[in-house]
Amino acid sequence: MLMILGVAYGAMGQGMLDKGLAAEAKNLGDLAESYYRKATDTSAAARLRLGILLMKKEHYTEARQWLMQADSGAVAMAHLAECHAELKDWAEAKRSAEKAIEAAGDDDAETLASAMSTLALVYCEEKNYTNALTWAHKATKAAPKSARAHNVTGVILFHKGNDIEALNAFREALKHDQDNVDAHFNIGTIYCYHNNYDNAINILRKGLKENRTSVKLYYCLGWAYMLKGDNTKAIECLKTVTGFDSCYINAYNRMGDIYFARAEYSNAIEQYRKAIHFAPRLTEGYRLIGRTYAEMDDFGKAIRNYQKAVEIDKNDSETYCRIAELYGRQKQPTKERNNYRRAAKLGNAQAQAWCTKNGITY
Repeated sequence: MLMILGVAYGAMGQGMLDKGLAAEAKNLGDLAESYYRKATDTSAAARLRLGILLMKKEHYTEARQWLMQADSGAVAMAHLAECHAELKDWAEAKRSAEKAIEAAGDDDAETLASAMSTLALVYCEEKNYTNALTWAHKATKAAPKSARAHNVTGVILFHKGNDIEALNAFREALKHDQDNVDAHFNIGTIYCYHNNYDNAINILRKGLKENRTSVKLYYCLGWAYMLKGDNTKAIECLKTVTGFDSCYINAYNRMGDIYFARAEYSNAIEQYRKAIHFAPRLTEGYRLIGRTYAEMDDFGKAIRNYQKAVEIDKNDSETYCRIAELYGRQKQPTKERNNYRRAAKLGNAQAQAWCTKNGITY
C-alpha cells in the first residue's frame, strides 16, 4: 500500500512539474510557480525549477532555500552560487561555483559560464582583479552569447575604473539578451556615477517595460531620481521596491537618506530602523542612525548607534572617527583620544593626522 501511494505521489509530482514547464514556456511565470510548489514534496526537479524561477523574480533568499534542496548537479550548483553572490555570501558563492565547474560537462556551456562568472565576481569582491578577469574571460569563451558573463566582465572593469570598457561589456550583454535586468541596471548605475541622470532614467525605464516587477531596476531608478533631486519620484520608486520585496534594505536606507536631506529626522530614523530589522548584522543602518542623531545634537544616541556598528565590524575605522568627533564635542578627551587611536591603528588617514598633530602614538 505504501509503495502504491509513493508511486501515485511521484506521478502527481511529475504531472505538476510538466504543467509548470508548459506554463513557463508560455511566459506564465505565476502559474508555473504554483505548479512547481505543488510538486516540491516529491520532485527535486520541481525544487530546482522553482528556485530558478524565483531567481528570475529576484527573490534570492527563497530561491536559495529551494536550490539547496534540489540535486547537487552542475545546474543547481551554478544557480545556487549566483544566489549566494546576490546575497553577498561570498564564501558559499565560491564553494558552489567551484562544485558547478567541476560537475559541468564541456557541452553544458551556459552552466559552465554562469559558474565561472560567479567565481569571477568572488575574486572581484576580494579586489583580485587579475583572477577576476581571467575567470570572466573563461566564461565568455565558454559561452560567447552569455549575457551574464558579459555583465560580470563589465562589473570587474567598472571596479577597476575602466568605465568605457565596462559600458561596452554591458551593451554586449544587451545584444544577446535585450531585456536583461542586470545590463540595464549596470548601465543605469554608470550613468548615475557620471551624473548623467536623464540617460540613467531612460535606460532603466526601458528595462522596466519587460521586467515590470524588477526590484533592482526600480531601486536604481529611485536612486537616479534621488540624485537628480526629484525626491517625490524617488520615494515612489523606492516604495514600489519594498512593496515587491519587504526585505530590500537598500531601499529603506535610501528613503531614509531623502528624509535626512529634508531634515525630517524622525522619518529618516524610521526607515533606517526598518533596514536594521531585516539586516541586524549589517552596519550601514546603525551608522546612518548615528549620523542622524548627531545632526540632531543627540550625541548619546548617536554614539550608541555608532558603537553598535563597530561591535559588528571592528575594522570600521571611519565610524571610530565619528565616535571620536562626538566625544570631542562633548569635551571627553580620553574617549576622543582612544577612538582616534583605534582608527589610526586601522590605517585611517584622518585619525593618523589627528594623532600626529596631538603628539599621540598609535
